Amino acid sequence: MTTGLSLPPLAGGLLVGGASRRFGRPKALEPLAGRTFAERIAEALAALTGEVVLLGGGEIPAALGGLPRCADAQGVRGPLAGVLAGLAARPDRAWLIAACDQPWLDGAALAWLVACRAPGRIAVLPRTTAERVEPFPGVYEPAARAVLERAARDGELSLQPFGRRPDVVTPRLPPALAAAWRDVDAPTDLEPPGAG
Repeated sequence: MTTGLSLPPLAGGLLVGGASRRFGRPKALEPLAGRTFAERIAEALAALTGEVVLLGGGEIPAALGGLPRCADAQGVRGPLAGVLAGLAARPDRAWLIAACDQPWLDGAALAWLVACRAPGRIAVLPRTTAERVEPFPGVYEPAARAVLERAARDGELSLQPFGRRPDVVTPRLPPALAAAWRDVDAPTDLEPPGAG
């Protein structure tokens, strides 16, 4: 958990580079309760970080057109390209990064995640099972950059190995917040958490 020691300030990053193949259309533009996925998540990120940067080159709603954007890191595929883009663009910041397919993400979930930061740790990725961490939303400290750049050079696309490092905080996701981490892979996933 966060102590009195100084930690780098946070920037908010919203991953918008995915192709949304399984969904069939850009997830960032998908409406839910009057706002797009991307707008809902950007608002939650901004409440904690004060700034949001779009990470990747995917389509975005017009309402987010004024936000700064970082192109994906060259030669890197998948979400890791967006994470590295943010870390390179603002190396003095820690990044609270979310994917645009988690429309139920809220301030309480992000505040819990940020409270788990600790000096000397390079990331916070919540654990959903004994074997699996959820990389998004996650907190990536400046020191994560070198480790993730090495992983990218080695051709590693998954963030699961990164989540097994001893210098990564992997708190168990509280059941009361689990719905905020639910992602939407197909239109049938749009049923609200807890429904049915």
